[in-house]
Amino acid sequence: MSAPVFSSVDALLEDLGIAEPDELDLTVIAQHCRATILYKPLEGCAARITGNEDRAIITVDSNSRVERQRFSAAHELGHWMFDRGKVSLFSCDENVFLKEWSNNNPETRANRYASDLLMPAAMFKPRAATFERVDFTTVKVLAKVFTTSLTATAIRLVEHSSLPAMLVCSSADGVEWAVRREGTKPLWPKKPGPETYAYDVLDGREDEALGDVFASAWFDHSIADRHQVHEHSIRAYEGLVLSLLWWRNETMLIELDDYAEERAARRSDSWRR
Repeated sequence: MSAPVFSSVDALLEDLGIAEPDELDLTVIAQHCRATILYKPLEGCAARITGNEDRAIITVDSNSRVERQRFSAAHELGHWMFDRGKVSLFSCDENVFLKEWSNNNPETRANRYASDLLMPAAMFKPRAATFERVDFTTVKVLAKVFTTSLTATAIRLVEHSSLPAMLVCSSADGVEWAVRREGTKPLWPKKPGPETYAYDVLDGREDEALGDVFASAWFDHSIADRHQVHEHSIRAYEGLVLSLLWWRNETMLIELDDYAEERAARRSDSWRR
C-alpha cells in the first residue's frame, strides 16, 4: 500500500481530523505518512531519517528537550514528504534548526514544513492575536501551548502577528538571518553594535536583555535615527543570539512607505526627462 501524498499540511491535518494543538501527535501523524518515529540517544546529530521506497524510519535524540524532539521529528518528516523517492539518509544537527530559515535549500524547506505542522496557521493566528506584545514573554506562552522551541515559535509569531516585528539571529560575525513581516520588508538589520541589547548578550554579559532602542542601532536608513523599536534579545545555541524587534509605534513604517513612494516618483520623473 502506497503512502498517502498530501498537497499541504492543512490537507494532512484535515484528513486526520486534527483541530487543536494537543491533538498534534507526531507519532500518529508520521505513521499516517508511513514513517515511524523512534527515540534513542544520538551522537553528532539531533535527528536522522532513513527512507527506502515508500517507508521511512525517523530517529530522534531522546536526550534532547521535548520541544527539540518534536521539531526534529517534524523536520525529518518534512524531508520525507518533500524528498520521498530521493531520501536514503538525512542527518541533521542543532545548527540546521537555528540557521536554516532564510536559504533556499532542503533544510530550510524542512524547517518550514515543521513549523507549519507543529503550529498550523489556523490554530496559531487566533491565539497570537490575543497578545498585545511581540517579545519572548509572549513567545514562551505560545511555545508552551504548542510544545515548540522558542526559535520556531518566535518566527511563527513574527509571520502571523498583526503587530509589526522582525526576528534577527546574530553571531559575533554579524546577522545570520532575519525573518520580517511584510510591512518591514524595506529594512535589513545590520550587525548589532553597543547601542543594542543583543551586543551585551553576544558579549556574554547578559543571557537576556530588553528595552527600547533607536532604530538606527539596527538599521542603516536615513529615517532610522528618528524612531525607536522595542528589542528583546536572548542567548540561543552556540554563540547565537535571537532578537525580537517590535515597532510599538508604526510611524516609522508609514514613513518608509512614503519614502519609497517619493523615491519611485523621483526615478519616474528622471526617466521621463
